[in-house]
Amino acid sequence: MLLQLSTAYPEYLCQFSWLLCSPVYRGKQVARGNGQPVLLIPGFFTGDWMMMVMAGWLNRLGYHAYFSGINWNVDCPNLTSELLRWRLDHIAQETGHPITIIGHSLGGMLARVLGVNFPELVNHAIAIGSPVDGTLRVNPFVPFAFRVLRGVRMRHKKTLPTCGSHRCSCQFAQTMSAALPAGRKFTSIFTKQDEVVDWRACIDPQGVNLEVTGRHVGLIVNPAVYRHLADLLATSATEEKPSGRHPHRRSGGHLW
Repeated sequence: MLLQLSTAYPEYLCQFSWLLCSPVYRGKQVARGNGQPVLLIPGFFTGDWMMMVMAGWLNRLGYHAYFSGINWNVDCPNLTSELLRWRLDHIAQETGHPITIIGHSLGGMLARVLGVNFPELVNHAIAIGSPVDGTLRVNPFVPFAFRVLRGVRMRHKKTLPTCGSHRCSCQFAQTMSAALPAGRKFTSIFTKQDEVVDWRACIDPQGVNLEVTGRHVGLIVNPAVYRHLADLLATSATEEKPSGRHPHRRSGGHLW
């Protein structure tokens, strides 16, 4: 187990080097966006800083990438989803467009929950290496770390004793694998070489499931993942319908 985890970051560097050399990263033969908003949500024990490469790429392609505002994704997922609800509303009001959400690992679980609970704001949720089937089949290190953090949060009364377990009854736990609203899309990108998440837990029978090669951490800089994202975003852009929100006037630049 520890040996598998120890190879994650060297593999990340390899994937990153391949990404920098790939045509999709340079925007060649890739459909371009027209300012459509994309919200990026980082994985467990990481933050927005982990999504900077993806955000820069999306902005260069013509999309409007937004960070989640998460410095470290270690809080109760239910509380985090409630805070992200306000982020979604802000983006929708500013842009007047439905939002595509891309999340890695726990971020993908949050993306799906937001898509289920707020379909008027989200037109497509995309999870990358995320256990979305409700079984929580992950590397034993993950629930151990979650239990440690849960103990810290309980001292500040910011979570339930059952948080992160199958016994949790919060809205996040109840809706993570719930039925998708009509007309809203969900895509799961997974790898069978994932050392953190059992790839079978990433399969969503209600959505589209796309397989790539590589390891868990490296998925956020994986060239094959970026190719899938470019295709998915282009498809969403052609099918997009206005959200009905009136956009605020921008002061210039991207909101991070």
